[in-house]
Amino acid sequence: MVARVDLTLVVAGALLLCGCADESGRVQGHSGLVTGYVLTAPVCPVERVGQQCPPRPVPGATVVALDRDGVRGSTLTDTAGAFRLALPDGRYVIKATNVGGYASTASEDVLVSDNPVQITLIVDSGIR
Repeated sequence: MVARVDLTLVVAGALLLCGCADESGRVQGHSGLVTGYVLTAPVCPVERVGQQCPPRPVPGATVVALDRDGVRGSTLTDTAGAFRLALPDGRYVIKATNVGGYASTASEDVLVSDNPVQITLIVDSGIR
């Protein structure tokens, strides 16, 4: 009985050490994926009932992943407005900045873990 208890404690201790998180809540040595799109809207000067005016992709937008310590990753969107960031497990704010003369931003809080995260950020086009 004593040997079984000691073995259980050793195994439990090893499991705890393997999944240790640092101060930011990231599990050391593991990373996850955040993918998504940066779109801009509105894109029509006047929207009318029955007329489609969907958001458009923003190629070349800057996308950054922020935690409480600062920037942890960054990328640019492709021609379809798509981006991809591999990040250590933890909580982040994913922030996109529009390109061009009207530099608006959009952001979303995400939790990076074993499951991939998919988001869409819509920046303001400045059209009124």
